[in-house]
Amino acid sequence: MAYQLLLNLNMTYTNGIRTDVKDPNNIGPVKGYQESLTDIAALLDQGKAELTGSEIAFPVTIGTPTAASLLRFNRAIAARVAIYRQQWAAALTALNESFFDLNGLLYNGYVHTFSNKSGDQLNPLFLPQNTESGEFRLAYPTYATDIRVNDDRLEKATLRTNSVTQQGLTSNRDVWIHFSNEAPIYIIRNEELILIYAEAKIQLSQIPDAIVALNRIRTQHNLTPYGGGITPAALTDELLYNRRYSLFGEGHRWIDMRRYNRLNQLPNPRPDDKVWEKFPIPLTEQN
Repeated sequence: MAYQLLLNLNMTYTNGIRTDVKDPNNIGPVKGYQESLTDIAALLDQGKAELTGSEIAFPVTIGTPTAASLLRFNRAIAARVAIYRQQWAAALTALNESFFDLNGLLYNGYVHTFSNKSGDQLNPLFLPQNTESGEFRLAYPTYATDIRVNDDRLEKATLRTNSVTQQGLTSNRDVWIHFSNEAPIYIIRNEELILIYAEAKIQLSQIPDAIVALNRIRTQHNLTPYGGGITPAALTDELLYNRRYSLFGEGHRWIDMRRYNRLNQLPNPRPDDKVWEKFPIPLTEQN
């Protein structure tokens, strides 16, 4: 419930959301961004308390979830919420109770699963490479022009056989992060947690720890260890670069640039377009 509310709040931002929706006939008021984040954090803390010392008492058909594994997932989402709230020490505390592993596999995490078995759902985001008509899922050209030499995350935006133009936008690269219609969609994974750790360490001026975490990401993606400035500003630039490329297509870039007041740095080539900072609350919801 907290996770789903967070997805909505990420869209509406300062327009807020309703966090009290338990009684459909008596729903609570729309609350602002910070107050909604506080309510979401409280829901996660409630979930943590209820999971602690509990057991899974109902049958499942896929995997063997435990209360302990759900608790680690809960704390990972709590770490994400903490950085949105700029509560850096709280983010580190949540990470320590999650599945965060500085030296662990980057794709270890929690996912939406898909399959072609009867009654299951296929990955709705999968599109074959080099699609020539219908729906396209393309990377903006600056994804490739801004990336550093030898950074293997370029593979997430593969070069097309032919460029495609739609409504005045042209790209020669496909988004290529779901390799089949049964590929999982990640909810949260260890690479994001390492970057949350780095961000919290930067904001707490614990610079050596931050550089260790950033180097964990850099070297994993074929880059040399960090050799830039060691000021919070320089390291924040490095952090946002790595969040851009490590979490490409996972729903973070717009939020990250908004968090750091950098929406004006996003590409916006068409003169009548605007980079919006938030979505409106639907009229039916307002009523």
